[in-house]
Amino acid sequence: MRRMLLGFVGCILVGCGGTVGNPSATPLPSLEPTIEAMVASVVPTNTPVATAAASPTRLPTQTVAPEITSKPVELDTPTLNEQNAPPTAAPQPTANPSSNPGQPVRMVIETIGLDLAPVSVGLDQRNVPIVPKHDVGWYNLSAQPGQGENVVLWGHVLRWKDAPNVPAPFARVKDVAIGETINLYSADGSEYRYRVTEQVWATPDQVQYILPVGSERLTLVSCIGDQVIVEGNLELSHRLITIAEPIR
Repeated sequence: MRRMLLGFVGCILVGCGGTVGNPSATPLPSLEPTIEAMVASVVPTNTPVATAAASPTRLPTQTVAPEITSKPVELDTPTLNEQNAPPTAAPQPTANPSSNPGQPVRMVIETIGLDLAPVSVGLDQRNVPIVPKHDVGWYNLSAQPGQGENVVLWGHVLRWKDAPNVPAPFARVKDVAIGETINLYSADGSEYRYRVTEQVWATPDQVQYILPVGSERLTLVSCIGDQVIVEGNLELSHRLITIAEPIR
């Protein structure tokens, strides 16, 4: 099972994107919502050749097998105007009665005014992690609250340029202080309380933060932090990881 998770999670932190902290200060990791797609360039087929015989016939078209080349394509990127975009009321979370009874359906961080409904997400057909554009995602290959393992949720930090009025779900997670409380509610109405114990910068190869750890914990993965532009370039090398332990 751990070998399968290693295969899946290797791309999770890579797909999320992030930033590098200030080297003169203690950095915290973050994630950047960039979307990459693969485009195929196809070698054109040869043009049919006709003979000059009395009864001209057309030679069959010779088709050359297409050569696939990969090229990252930026489909959409979030804007950096989080402070300038007009505020919009956050959607009120509602439990899905048909969901898994243990699935987290509400997350509350009172100190930053966060009250959102996570949605269940996994991997697509290419084993690429699915990160909701405007919602908090609960990684459904991680644990459920109360199962005694690592519960992983992620979300974007900046608004998207095609929807500037929609708040980013994790816009203020970087402001959560050590010792503050995060509440999770499952579909069956159970409440689980966690206390923030650590915030770190993580590189894409540090997949241990979203793997099973042998004990209950809550891990928040923030895509993009507050320093996403470095010398005019988008920095993708680090992600913000917030870890919270259960309050007994």
